Amino acid sequence: MTNTNDSKWLIPSSSRLASKSLEEEKALWDKNHEDYTNTTFSLTQDPKICKTLIRPEHCPGYDIPNSPDIKVLIPGCGSEIYLLKTLLEFCPQIGQVYCTDFSKTAIEKAQENWQQADGDSRLNNQQFVFEQVDSTRIIEQKPEWNEKFDYVLLANSVVSSLDETNRQMIREFGKVLKPGGKIYGYFPTTLCFLEIAYFSRKHAHCITEGYIDVYGNKVWDAEWTDAQIYYTPLRLNLIFKEAGLKRLSLEMEFLDYEPFVSMFKEMIDHDDPDIFLWHLLARYEKETLC
Repeated sequence: MTNTNDSKWLIPSSSRLASKSLEEEKALWDKNHEDYTNTTFSLTQDPKICKTLIRPEHCPGYDIPNSPDIKVLIPGCGSEIYLLKTLLEFCPQIGQVYCTDFSKTAIEKAQENWQQADGDSRLNNQQFVFEQVDSTRIIEQKPEWNEKFDYVLLANSVVSSLDETNRQMIREFGKVLKPGGKIYGYFPTTLCFLEIAYFSRKHAHCITEGYIDVYGNKVWDAEWTDAQIYYTPLRLNLIFKEAGLKRLSLEMEFLDYEPFVSMFKEMIDHDDPDIFLWHLLARYEKETLC
């Protein structure tokens, strides 16, 4: 495993931002999850997104097996349960699914939503487990999870404003995978916002005023008070490689259909039907030691 100090292309924390403590981060996400549906963009609200992770039509070789021997981890699950319902739809015989988040409110809401969706019987037989776990400290908090899982599923779950935090999450995901286990996940990318700024004249200032930093993989808000790291393919691929994971595929996934088109149009106020979000869809496998 690569030492943190040896990580290539590490992005230093910016002097523009006052670093938040872990407790401040938890408080922020606890507040968001009190009314997540109305306050936060959820990629998994569309069944097509969830299905592409679990049972992709154009890549049948990446299906998650419908088997009681399969164990799945969904870290950073948040309070929504769209991905869980889709997984159960296509894999009703799945062994166990662990849903984790470092936000206590997120886990409580997810568990509540699952019970209200007639999931209580499966919750009782432990097919689905909800736990508060910090994705940067999984093995420390859950040592019994070392090499436990066949799959890790991610949907915009690696979006800290600190590069090292994101890298630590991916290292932890690698540790909990069995040899040959796989990560399937969606990752926002800076290149998407760069394209939008080029093609939408009213957003050209995002480039000239430095709101989009391709080298630093950051996109800033209009008040210069916060930023998210949205990786380019080269850097994202390297981070997985340093975590001992080999690439199976790294694709572009266009969100050029409803509800994403209308939602994004409203978010950034544009009038071009050909401007929409796109994400990186990454699939990686834990390398098996000879």
